[in-house]
Parts: sequence; structure tokens; C-alpha cells
Amino acid sequence: MWYVLPAIRKQLAVKLVEKGWAQKEVAKLMHITEAAISQYKKQKRAKEEVFCGELDKDLDQSVKTILQDHSKLYTEIVRLNRVVKDKGIICKLHKEKSPLEKKQLPCVNCGYHV
Repeated sequence: MWYVLPAIRKQLAVKLVEKGWAQKEVAKLMHITEAAISQYKKQKRAKEEVFCGELDKDLDQSVKTILQDHSKLYTEIVRLNRVVKDKGIICKLHKEKSPLEKKQLPCVNCGYHV
């Protein structure tokens, strides 16, 4: 949650701006401030690269869907979360970021013991 959701929101916001939407429009759609959009663009918010290009095609598809129907934003965020899980990105983050001692808790997705 601390890495994936902010990264998805950032990527969607930046891609919508790249498609010609004004920051104000994107902020209104996403129910966040224009300052948040600006911070996404300037790498000051959600600055850690989580997906390493693994989600590019899925993000592009989501942006296309959102541009066609603005009400699909949250549906696409949920879909992208599922894709992140299915591609094992969550497991990779769990292995990298978990502060727990080894063999304490298994990853709920893959069973890897951190």
C-alpha cells in the first residue's frame, strides 16, 4: 500500500498530463490537489520507481480507458493493483522492503519468508 498505490496514482497522473490534460483537470478527476500533480511530475512525491517498466503497457491501456470514460479511473486503479500482484511486483517489494527478521512472516502472495 505504501509503495504501489502512490506509484500507480503518480503514473496515471503523469501520463494523463502527457496526453494533454491540464494539471487542474487531472487533479479534479483524481480528487487530489494540483500541487500533488506538480510534485508527481517533479519527482517530489512517490519518487521511488516501483515498476521498473513492468507496468508500462498496462498503464497505457488504463490511460486509454480513462480518457474514453472518466468514471473508469478507480476501476483501472483496482485493475492495475491486480496486475501488480499477478506480475509478482508486490512479492519483490516485500522481499526488498520488509523490516522483519528472516523467516518471521510469509508473503501472502508467494509464501516467501521474509
